[in-house]
Amino acid sequence: MSIEAVQQHQHKSSLMNGLTSAAVGAGIGLAAKYALPLTTQEKDADYKRMIGIISEQTRKAQQEFTEAIKDIKPLAQDVYVKSMRNLEKQNIKAYDRALKKIRPTSPFVVVGAVGGFLVSFIKHAFSTEI
Repeated sequence: MSIEAVQQHQHKSSLMNGLTSAAVGAGIGLAAKYALPLTTQEKDADYKRMIGIISEQTRKAQQEFTEAIKDIKPLAQDVYVKSMRNLEKQNIKAYDRALKKIRPTSPFVVVGAVGGFLVSFIKHAFSTEI
């Protein structure tokens, strides 16, 4: 009888490990939603149009400022141009993050959970504990 109790306890432990691994995998899948770069499907015509608008607006603001301070020291112009380039990069990154946020979450979580469960299953299937 004690052998059955040990086997039953070991079965519950393996199931709990599998569920824990699935939960960890789901968390990793959720993180992957934001960590993975945008795909070519996500960088469609709308994406390119929005990036063009961001770049165009940045160039317009840069030209207006340069015209307004053309009599002032060129160092101020250089600093402003660098800051506008950084602003453009930040706006593009913000738009990329927004696109990642609207990605469907379920495929990432399901793949992560299944992957975590399979890793746990394979680990326990090949374990040499008796």
